[in-house]
Parts: sequence; structure tokens; C-alpha cells
Amino acid sequence: MQFHLSLLYLLYYMGLGAYAPYLSLYLYDQGVSGSQTGLILALGSLAGIIAQPLFGLLNDRSKDYRTMLRWISLFSAIVVLSLMLDQGLFALIVCFVLFSFISSPTSPLIDAIAVQYGSRFRFSFGEVRVWGAIGFSVITLIAGYLFHDIGYKYIFAAYALFAILVFLVMFKLPAIPKIKAAKLHVEKGIFFQLVTNWRFVLFIVIGLLVSGNTTMNFNYLSIFLQRLDYPVELVGWSFTVAALVEIPLFWLSYKVIRRFGLFPLLIGSVFMYAFKYVAMSFAPPTYVIILLQAVDGVALVFYFSTAVEIVNQMAPANGKATAQTMFAAAGGIAGIAANMVAGWVVDHQGPQFLFGMMGAIGITAAMLFLLFPAKSGNRQQVQSAEA
Repeated sequence: MQFHLSLLYLLYYMGLGAYAPYLSLYLYDQGVSGSQTGLILALGSLAGIIAQPLFGLLNDRSKDYRTMLRWISLFSAIVVLSLMLDQGLFALIVCFVLFSFISSPTSPLIDAIAVQYGSRFRFSFGEVRVWGAIGFSVITLIAGYLFHDIGYKYIFAAYALFAILVFLVMFKLPAIPKIKAAKLHVEKGIFFQLVTNWRFVLFIVIGLLVSGNTTMNFNYLSIFLQRLDYPVELVGWSFTVAALVEIPLFWLSYKVIRRFGLFPLLIGSVFMYAFKYVAMSFAPPTYVIILLQAVDGVALVFYFSTAVEIVNQMAPANGKATAQTMFAAAGGIAGIAANMVAGWVVDHQGPQFLFGMMGAIGITAAMLFLLFPAKSGNRQQVQSAEA
């Protein structure tokens, strides 16, 4: 069971690593401006906002957790190939929005499955999520050299290949019993329970700031490096170094979370993100950028490991996938504003100003999490849940 779920993370993040870091470079090669890139990415985020809660709710109501992810993987593999065609801006936007709608629920659904299977089969989220970091680190470096030579349009073919492999692996995961909904859940509905949970809503609202920053960093780091005339191979190395740092930390995240608690690590990771963005705004030497990407990898591990667990604890028993997809959809809301703003800032103020702005946003988010109510309860819950 743990093997197949680890393989699922490995393949999914290999597909993501072959595609996502180089999307903005593909658009740049197509003559798309920074503002137009922001518009395209923002519309993709909007599609994700609509899709993620919808697919999460359908997944919670389905008889089998695996069914939805199978169909999403298959159809995303088919639709992504349309992005390889030579087409105008409008057709490109339509294809990208459709692809984003279909593929965006993949990550939160895998996370929801991992949490459910982990609690049943006694392994931690980090133990399987680490294989995503391994896959991402391996493929990103290879992709940087490969697609620079053969053309960035082939990133879509690579994503399709790995999506098909994810589809096939899903048939190897065993079914697990669905949790029977309590009467209160049936009467009021999962979504209503979540949106009326003020702590859950507050957590998501603060998370919007972090998600907006990570979206801008992920989508515009390659543009930052290109416009400031850093070596082209630094794009691949930057994402690879961050992913390599994640590998041992995901293995250790279970013990570290038990030792320090969810919120202390969450807050520390957001401060680390902010430090990285501020330092990047000074356009440091190449070796410093590599070191800062290592900082980014540490921040990513502890932010997402803790955020997933906190969201899972706040959700009702039969609404875990819905809660995870709502959290991811909130990131999509942040992504709309972030991509639009980032595209304009890059065109009019430059990439260094963008990263300085991201640093200020990150510090604000960390301070708000520091003031979040009843943080100590979450530390005790994770200790007892994973003991």
C-alpha cells in the first residue's frame, strides 16, 4: 500500500516537474508578455477554484476514493496535448483553462488519499510525500537541459506521459471503507460545516497570502533568472536544489512536527519564505541563489506538511477531501490576484521589485499565523494522532 502511494507521488511530481517550472518560458518563447502570462495563469487559477471544491465534494460522496483521480489523470493527459499545437493567444487561453480545470484537483486529491490511507495503514504523510520531492528533483534538472535544446512545447508531452502512469498506478491502490456520515453531516452538509467553522476560514484567509507568494515564486522565478541574465541552466538547478532539500526533510517531518508542534513549524516556514524573497530582490550572485533555493525547500516541506495536517484536523470525518480541496481552491483565489499582479509588476517595475513585495507579504502572513487563536491544541492533537 505505502509503496504504491509513494509511486503515485513520484510519478505525479515527475510530471509536474517536467511541465510547471518551464511553462512561463514556453509562453515567453511564444511571444507572450508578462501581463499576458499573468492573465493566462490567473484564468487557470480561476478554473482551479471552480474545479477543486467540486471534485473534492464529488470525491467525498463517491463510493471509492480512487475513481475521481483516475478520470482526472486520464483526461488531463489528453487535454494537455492540445497545448502543443501552434495556435493564437485566444486558443491557447481556452486550452490552458480547460487543462487547469481538469488537472488542478489532482494534488489535493492525492493528499487527501494519502492522509486517509496513512491513518489506516500507520504511515505518515511525509513518508510518502517525500517521493514527490525525489521525482520533482530528478526530472526538473533533466528537463532544464532537454527542453532548452528540443523546445519547451514538449513539456506538455512529458506531463501527459506521467499522467497516464498515474492513471495506471491508481488501479493498484486497494479500496478502503468510506466513513459513514453522521446525521449532523447529512443535514447541514460538509461544505456548510466548513464555511461556518471560523478557525478553518481564518486559517484559509491567512493562507491566501502564502499561496499567492508561492504561486508568484513558482511561476516567475524562471522569468526572474532570464531577465536578469543568469545562466539558463540555473532554472533547472534552482528547482532541483529545492526539491533535493525536501527529500530528507519529508522523512524527518513526522518527528520534527511531534517535537515542535504544527503551528511553530508553520510560522517558522513562512518566515523562511519571506527571508528568501527579500534576499532574491537584491539579485544576489548565482551561488547565493542556489543557497536560497535550499531555504525554499525547507520552507515548503514544513509549510505544506503542517498545513495539510491542520486542515485535516479541522475537517469533519467525512469531509477530509472537501476540506483539502477548499484549501487548495483558496490558493487558486490567491493565484488569480498573484499572477495578474506579478505579470504587471514584472513588466512595469521589474522582477527584483516583485520579490521584494513578496517578502513584505510573507512577513505579514507569518505575523498573522503567530496571532492565530488556540495554536497549542493543534500540537497536542498531532502528538496523539501519530503516537
